[in-house]
Amino acid sequence: MLFMPENVIKGIFHLWENEGSMEAKMKKKISTWNLLVRTIRVMGKRSVLYLVSIVMLSASLAMFGVFSALLMKCVVDIAPTGDMRRLIGTILAIVAGGGISLLIYRFFCVRYNVEAKRVYGVIYEKVLDLEMKLPYAYYEKHHSGEIMSKVSFDLGRMGDIYGSRLRRTMTPFLQVIVFFVPMLLLSWQLTLCLVAVNGIMLAIDMLMAEPMRRVSRSLSGINSQMTQRLSDLLQGMEQARMYRTGEQTVQSYIKENDKYVRKSRRGIVFNAILSSSSNGFDLLCMLVFLLLGVFFVQKGFTTLGALAAIYTLYGRFSDQFLELGKYFPELIAYLAYAQNIFDFLEEEREPEHMGGLKAADNGNSDMAVSMQDIDFSYETAAQQDGLLLNQFCMNIRQGECVAITGASGCGKTTVSKLLLGLYPIKSGSICIEGKNVLSMTKREWRKNIAYVPQEPYLFYGSVMENIRMGRLDATDEEVMEAARLANAHDFIINLENGYDTEVGERGSRLSGGQRQRIAIARAILKRAPVMLLDEATSALDNESEQLVNDAMKKLQRQMTIIMIAHRPSTIALADRVVEMG
Repeated sequence: MLFMPENVIKGIFHLWENEGSMEAKMKKKISTWNLLVRTIRVMGKRSVLYLVSIVMLSASLAMFGVFSALLMKCVVDIAPTGDMRRLIGTILAIVAGGGISLLIYRFFCVRYNVEAKRVYGVIYEKVLDLEMKLPYAYYEKHHSGEIMSKVSFDLGRMGDIYGSRLRRTMTPFLQVIVFFVPMLLLSWQLTLCLVAVNGIMLAIDMLMAEPMRRVSRSLSGINSQMTQRLSDLLQGMEQARMYRTGEQTVQSYIKENDKYVRKSRRGIVFNAILSSSSNGFDLLCMLVFLLLGVFFVQKGFTTLGALAAIYTLYGRFSDQFLELGKYFPELIAYLAYAQNIFDFLEEEREPEHMGGLKAADNGNSDMAVSMQDIDFSYETAAQQDGLLLNQFCMNIRQGECVAITGASGCGKTTVSKLLLGLYPIKSGSICIEGKNVLSMTKREWRKNIAYVPQEPYLFYGSVMENIRMGRLDATDEEVMEAARLANAHDFIINLENGYDTEVGERGSRLSGGQRQRIAIARAILKRAPVMLLDEATSALDNESEQLVNDAMKKLQRQMTIIMIAHRPSTIALADRVVEMG
């Protein structure tokens, strides 16, 4: 193991899976370097302060080691001469230098930690900002567990790069340089021999870096699958128990976990090889030092004091070489998680304006909503089924209540998604309050529509907080007035803590009818000219449906209401019915 014979080297390469050609390997190495540079550039101008902090704390810590070695040389060379004044003066100067080095080290340690935490916050904000700007289609195509894995798993490990991994790689590298210079001045012959042996060890460590990065990226993908399985199980616990699908989900989770363990073993093998080779080379270097050191002292190439100083420096030098060999592959492995985050950040964002169409003239100002000659199909079905909406037209006057009905799959919910700007239309025009949506930003567009889905989503928090999300600057009185219009005030004040009652995850502490009325109150509070309800009463019992319908009657003539509905009692509220299909 000490000399790493050819068959062992071949064994290491045999562990690499599907490496491809040498040209492909070189591309991967270049890609790794570019990825490292990109990871640092994320910090922007503050990357200079971050890197300077690492350089200074590394150099100051190394200089403390150099002063310790010089102290050893001073004692060994001067003490036998009996010149105590020179000895004491030299010792005081060296101790003062070491003290200054420690002060510099402590200062830049603080600066480094501040910058590391700052950049993690910046990355976290970028990821969350992107999640708010991704197209709606992205969330339909990707499992929520996959996205959660990126935020909790990949982002956390990318933060570790700034918090420790980069420093743990740069610090030994810089300290090796600082220790190398005085060692070279004390005895260049002995130093070069020791560096040659350490260089072989470092080269082997570098060979392991890229395989470890691939293992880490594979582990990230498997973790994403595990998070998806666990998310399915937790969110569908009721169905899992009723249909006995829980066991299947658990078995699927266990299967992914087994993959994770198998892949982890590969990383363990790489680490074991690194550890054993490092220890072997450490022993080899010690033998080289002892043999050559005695030889050079006997031949007069160096003094005993210089040899003692080199011994002190080399102990630190060798330790840093071992650290570099250990942490460099780990840094490369963690860059795989950074790559996942960068890939995620490159996802196409939802455009601020609806693209692909030329802005048409504004519509009739008497119309709250106007859809003219709309063509639309989902990407997955465009080639197979043709257009879902073909030259679709719909005009709704100000203050009108319209029910949209039709068979399942005819495009009712699709119309609501188009009105909300969740998908781009292929042709035609949409006008809200007489203004063409192509002349608006998405924010301006959606400001004109309040939306109540079939399954309302309540955020973890109080009833007051959930209703106020309709308009964050609303007063408590305005929130309560919206609740009264939604027929929600009476049940809210009878809750344990009234409007301060916690609703639980997704509103789990409330009934379906209560959740729906809170969602309607939120929509009312928004004060949008148009309210869109997508099957808002389809899952409610008769009593809850009646309360919601009564709320709709209060709102008629105050705003334009569009209801996608099946129930005759809900359709009966409408001034007009639009039949689709």
